[in-house]
Amino acid sequence: MTQLNIGYRKEKVEIYLGQKTMFLGLTSFLSQHQVILKTLRRLILLFFLTGFSLTKACAGWYECYNFKGTVGSYPITLSIQTRAGYFGEKDKKDLNIIGVYKYDKHNDPIRLEGKINFNDNKALLYELSDNKHTAAFEFSFSQTECGGVWKDLATNRTQPLHLNFVSKLVDTLNESQWAGIDILQTAALPGFYFVGIYSKTAGDTKARMDKLQVISKKNNTVFQTIDFSKIETPTGNVSTIIYNNVEVVDSKANIIQVWNDVGRMGGQLTISFNNKAQKFILNPRPVVEGPN
Repeated sequence: MTQLNIGYRKEKVEIYLGQKTMFLGLTSFLSQHQVILKTLRRLILLFFLTGFSLTKACAGWYECYNFKGTVGSYPITLSIQTRAGYFGEKDKKDLNIIGVYKYDKHNDPIRLEGKINFNDNKALLYELSDNKHTAAFEFSFSQTECGGVWKDLATNRTQPLHLNFVSKLVDTLNESQWAGIDILQTAALPGFYFVGIYSKTAGDTKARMDKLQVISKKNNTVFQTIDFSKIETPTGNVSTIIYNNVEVVDSKANIIQVWNDVGRMGGQLTISFNNKAQKFILNPRPVVEGPN
């Protein structure tokens, strides 16, 4: 029988948490691909009818690698998350990398998706714009230095690509522990982008976002740091794609939400910009999604 590890809470397995894992693996793509609730229910039913078994505990689902480097002469920041199989989309089952990068001069995060062959470490990443592939990164993956080529798919223009390994975030082993790992988030406001600061304690099943840096796009300096240490439930570890744990609610009013591991299906913390105080304010009470 194929075994699937399902997370647990309060020292017991909860069947709804199994559904949570399935549900959240798809919710990141619901708005883009309009997967209807009826299909979701069928997938969950199929999940439990095809011979999967539950085990009490599992580690997390994040395996991420951070790089700094250049495309031509332009400095970039790039992060990728690998996963055996894809992240919930049937038509992209051959892809096993998702990621985000930005040009450090402009600081607008750009989505990436692609595949890596772990036999020879050859990686191919596609830049996404309006759900279309607009550019490609080809390089040899390494946890030291990576060399390759960036290519504009519209003009076939190429630039040399050089990446320097900075850090990794892997929470797939319960006994692992680390702190202070930066993860660039895909969501951004007109004037700000976001970087989650993650840690993991030995014995915890998942990594968590300890703080969220709000960084000015204009000058690349930290405008404010949001501290989640007083929030009872872990933050920033609900979305199966780590770069999607921050979502924009209102770009004009500068309101965002951050996923929080509350309840059976997770919830969201709301962070709003206060014009009078000229800073972001965290509402410490998460809004629970679905049944509590």
